[in-house]
Amino acid sequence: MKSDPVLDHLLGYRLKRVAIATDQEARGVLEPFGVTPARLTTLLLVRTNPGCDQTALGRALSINRSSAMKLVNVLSERGLIERRPGRDARTNALYLTKEGGARLDEMVAAIERSDQALADRLTADEQAELARLLDKLVSQTTGD
Repeated sequence: MKSDPVLDHLLGYRLKRVAIATDQEARGVLEPFGVTPARLTTLLLVRTNPGCDQTALGRALSINRSSAMKLVNVLSERGLIERRPGRDARTNALYLTKEGGARLDEMVAAIERSDQALADRLTADEQAELARLLDKLVSQTTGD
């Protein structure tokens, strides 16, 4: 199907097309590990924020607490993260398991190879400029 010329000039549309393509590539790379990009993101956030609770995790992922709980349940069942007593009786603190840490290192290496293959389509200067521009858009969007 031919694309509409208006779409071809919309920044959001072009960014979304790249996001869809990279998400599909990431899913393929992560499939042998039995995780999705969202699950990888969850593992990385738990690693960076040991002891966080599901509410904080949900906020970081921009999902509701129930969806965060589902992610945590899957990762917990797979032995990648564990729940420990939280700051009060109503919360659990989340931590990577030893296996989760080891598997995460493998996942990150795989996704970084995939990411580099995409980046290699650009020169080093283009990669640096794209990173700078994306950082600028993200900071202006999120208010950072």
